[in-house]
Amino acid sequence: LGIGEPVNGDRLYNGAMDDASGSAVLLDVAASLKAHPEKLSRSLLFVFVTAEEKGLLGSRYFATHPTVPQKSIIADINIDMFLPIVPLKFLEVKGLEESDLGDRAAAVAASLGVKAIPDQEPLRNRFIRSDQYSFIVKGIPAVKMDVGFLLGSPEQKVFKDWLTNRYHAPSDDLDQPKDLAAAALYEEIVRRLLVDTANNPARPQWKPSSFFRRFAAN
Repeated sequence: LGIGEPVNGDRLYNGAMDDASGSAVLLDVAASLKAHPEKLSRSLLFVFVTAEEKGLLGSRYFATHPTVPQKSIIADINIDMFLPIVPLKFLEVKGLEESDLGDRAAAVAASLGVKAIPDQEPLRNRFIRSDQYSFIVKGIPAVKMDVGFLLGSPEQKVFKDWLTNRYHAPSDDLDQPKDLAAAALYEEIVRRLLVDTANNPARPQWKPSSFFRRFAAN
C-alpha cells in the first residue's frame, strides 16, 4: 500500500483487496448496525490495526494495551483480504476446528447457504500469521474468514492467478474483476456472526483438543 517500484509504469500500490476490502466491511457493518440497531447483550468493538506484515505490530499493541478490560474481550473475528473474486460457495475459516467460535461461524454460514471449510493449505500456518494471533496468545478464541475454494477446483486457479499477478502489486486496484454478490454475502455472514456472538450467553471456548487452549490457561 502506497508508492513503490513501478510495474508497467504504475507506482501506486492501491491495496484494494489487501486490505481496503476488509476495512470497508468493518465500516459498512458498523454503519449498518448503527442504522438498524440490534439488541445486543455485549458491546462490539471495531478495531483497525496497522503494520500486520511488520510483525502484527498494531494488533499486538492493542491486544496488550486494549481500550477495554482484556478479560471482557471474548472473541476476535479477523477480516483481512477476504478476496471476493469468485462466488461465495465455501467460507474458509482459519481456526474452524480450534474453538466453538468456529462452530458458530459454520452455523451462520450454513444459514445463508454457504459451507464452512477449514484452511485448505494448513502447512502455510496462516492461522498464526495474521492479526488474530495477537489475540490467540492472550487466550482469546479467534477466527479468520475468507472466500474459499476446494483444492483442484477452477476457483483455486483463480486464486493462484490473483496471488501471482495482483498480490502486493499496483494491479490490486478497483479495476480488477470482483464478485460484489460474494462480498455482500460475506459481509452478512460477518454481521450475523457478530450479533450471534454478542448475544450468546456463553463465551466462546477453545476446544480441549486445541493446541491454542494452553494460552487461555495463562
